[in-house]
Amino acid sequence: MAKNAAIQRKVREYETFLNDRLRADLQRAWSERDRVFSEIAEYERLRVTLNTLDELYKGRKETDVDEPLNTQIDLGCSFFVQAECTVNNRIFISIGFGLFCELTYDEGKAYIDKKLPYLHEQEVELSKKIAHIKANIKLVLEALKEIQTIEDKKSETSFSPF
Repeated sequence: MAKNAAIQRKVREYETFLNDRLRADLQRAWSERDRVFSEIAEYERLRVTLNTLDELYKGRKETDVDEPLNTQIDLGCSFFVQAECTVNNRIFISIGFGLFCELTYDEGKAYIDKKLPYLHEQEVELSKKIAHIKANIKLVLEALKEIQTIEDKKSETSFSPF
């Protein structure tokens, strides 16, 4: 009877570890990877925008200097508003920690070319971390299954009339 209680206590410990630690770690890793995927997509869109603006800037005539650029700006959640701005060869890019840097289009593209490999590296590392956590979850589930199977076999043999 004491062995049965010890086994039940060990099963509860494994279940607590599984639910409180491993599944929470998995959720955090998924959220972090989703954030990295979003950031990669933002930088890819920024690269396309910079290429478009650069072509527009290089293709303008001297008479078009004061002519504003009519565009739409995404305020977030795909909510767009009409915007009007002057065409110049500079853009502000967020470099992290709430800091923005004024860069030319070429400098902005160079920054993106250096930032994207770093983000892809983070994505690979997080994918490996997720796979590792999933493997640990599977291992704990198999251990629980084995413990409970051993417990069932012991209870069957102890009540056997033979």
